[in-house]
Amino acid sequence: MYELKEQTQALVELVRKIVKDHQEPLEKRKLRGEDLFLADYEPGRDAARRAGLWGLSLPTEFGGAGLSLVDRLAVIEENRKCLTPILFGGEIPPDLLELRDEQRARYLDPILSDAKRCAFAFVEPEGGSDPARKTSTCAKREGNEWVINGSKSFVSGLEDADLIFVLAMTSAQEKPGNLSMFAVERGSPGLIEEGPVPMLGGANSIDRGAYITTYRLLFRDCRVDDLARIGAEGAGFKEAQNALSLTRFENAAAATGISLRCYEMMVEQAKQRMLFGGALSEKQAIQSAIVDSWIEIQQNRLMMFKYAEKGDRGDDTHVEAAVSKLMCTEMVGRIIDRAIQIHGGAGCTYESPLAHWYDKQRMARIYEGATEVLKYRALARRLFA
Repeated sequence: MYELKEQTQALVELVRKIVKDHQEPLEKRKLRGEDLFLADYEPGRDAARRAGLWGLSLPTEFGGAGLSLVDRLAVIEENRKCLTPILFGGEIPPDLLELRDEQRARYLDPILSDAKRCAFAFVEPEGGSDPARKTSTCAKREGNEWVINGSKSFVSGLEDADLIFVLAMTSAQEKPGNLSMFAVERGSPGLIEEGPVPMLGGANSIDRGAYITTYRLLFRDCRVDDLARIGAEGAGFKEAQNALSLTRFENAAAATGISLRCYEMMVEQAKQRMLFGGALSEKQAIQSAIVDSWIEIQQNRLMMFKYAEKGDRGDDTHVEAAVSKLMCTEMVGRIIDRAIQIHGGAGCTYESPLAHWYDKQRMARIYEGATEVLKYRALARRLFA
């Protein structure tokens, strides 16, 4: 089993208290069938900020918590045990921290202060998991402007976004080195929003960690000035991949947190539920399901945190992030299924968090890199290199 260090455990206890005070009441409301909105999550978000949990990965010189990767994953894991987790603020893609002067004033500073929020438009209807070769959205320079044309799909977090970061081709050749990143203000002429498109998990959820509601964006001669290009021309794919690696670790931590809560619920149900002359916990089939779940959780937590330690040493962890995301999101699906089976019909109602997670976590095996892509494009390529 992976043992958290004392300092990390203190962070986990802090998150546990905030979740208990602010998020668990929201979970009870959600399980009663109430709709929750962003304003309902603000007290927990504010409490986390007062406690120093703002911008978990953001360096302290930018006003963030500056947590190590291990600490960050431990915080996320604890937070995601709750169906209605804290929506931490201040998370910024690393490349934005390099912005200077007018670009910094326009984009970075408003995001740092939470005056503006952002969404990301990387995926296309025909691109799916291969944005490097299947991006058709293009940006052509005209004088000191860029004209963007194309479409993006499955854009999440748009409801409260002010800025949209868009990946577009700046050359006719389809290869990673010809993709650039652009910041487009929401409401810009030529930017058309289509949606929302309800996804698995329910259209009324705002849990952005589960990507419940998405939009399609159309760009029709959408003009931005040269300051809207983020980073060097042609560096967009690398910037997107760097952000994805961090997000994949976070997906893994969310999956282990949900798995731990499901395991706890299984044990409690098995001990108190009496059937056929004894407790469920006395039945071998139930014991097998719970033991298998415990083993999987321990194995994947050990792997995830060991990989995070490697990242904290400054080593490249692109492949390790992919493997962690792959293994943990596959695991959580199996564990949720076992937990529902042990709870029977009660686990299938939306009065139980299990039914909500069953909906939401199916998508985790697709977004931020589908299982098959991570397995054959990331891991297999490394093994056969």
